[in-house]
Amino acid sequence: MSALNPSSSGWQVVKRKAKKIGNKVDKIVHNYPKLPRTLSEESLPLKIGSKVSVNSYNAFLDENESSGYKFYRENKNVYIVDMSNAEHGAVVVYLIQRFAIPNNGAMVGPIYIYGDAFHYNPTGSGEKIAADVAIRPLKNYVLRPSIPHPGPPPSDVNGCAHARIVCEVANAQGVGHWNKKCETWMLEPYVRCVFGIKLFPKKTMGTAVHRQMIARLWTREASGRSVISTNTTLADAGVHVTEWDFGTMRYGTKTPTLTDCNASNLDAFRVTVPVSYVFYDPPLVGTVPAQYAVFVPNTVVGLNFVIDLYDVQMLVLEAMK
Repeated sequence: MSALNPSSSGWQVVKRKAKKIGNKVDKIVHNYPKLPRTLSEESLPLKIGSKVSVNSYNAFLDENESSGYKFYRENKNVYIVDMSNAEHGAVVVYLIQRFAIPNNGAMVGPIYIYGDAFHYNPTGSGEKIAADVAIRPLKNYVLRPSIPHPGPPPSDVNGCAHARIVCEVANAQGVGHWNKKCETWMLEPYVRCVFGIKLFPKKTMGTAVHRQMIARLWTREASGRSVISTNTTLADAGVHVTEWDFGTMRYGTKTPTLTDCNASNLDAFRVTVPVSYVFYDPPLVGTVPAQYAVFVPNTVVGLNFVIDLYDVQMLVLEAMK
């Protein structure tokens, strides 16, 4: 009898059967959540799994990070809390473009911007969480953590430097859950600020279509408009929050806005974030970051990232059906 040829059809059948058996065993062991065949925004949040361990949840995220859904795990239950649409995509692309400006046109500049960036939850639960947009320094400017998560210093799941700035854009996701996720990121001291945008369902009044939109910025430095966080843990850490109501309808009302965020470059609707936040990389004293002077590479242009909320408003309205 001749030896089995690895390229023969018989060998391929054996491999397929082995893979099928392996997949069945894997699903039994891990108890993965199950994605729905179809889904609408109106059905969110949607429970898709129960009694899901941290390891199973993380493995599930690895397989479904490009699904267009946002997932949330609480008390071992897993939910889909949001899903991508044209408006969400338009805002994410805009934010990526704005945070890339100080790189001065360099294809690979000192500021590294990426989406769907997996980190470990700062609460210490061991769960992976992903940001819509994450910004960190390029490896050339910050030493790679010698010990991957949990460090110190902290890293993302790939062992690279932890994000310093995080952006979260919510579409169907509830305002409470969106707010909680943004504040969760701020539990990691290396995250210098979180910028969040929440889009509410569109409302039609006569022939006009309106949309409520709010933005919030969490920072570790007070500004003229910020207030101390209502989250006790964050308040004790000196975290401040600033909010902007910038939609075409006032947040929480049915009142259209006609004279508020109605043009570009209005000071009241421009969000500024120091570029220096990206290069925050202090040595640690125990587990606490030490005081030090931030070094910003001389190839970086400008002192601040600037986000014009009127531009965001226009992009959302343009992308709506």
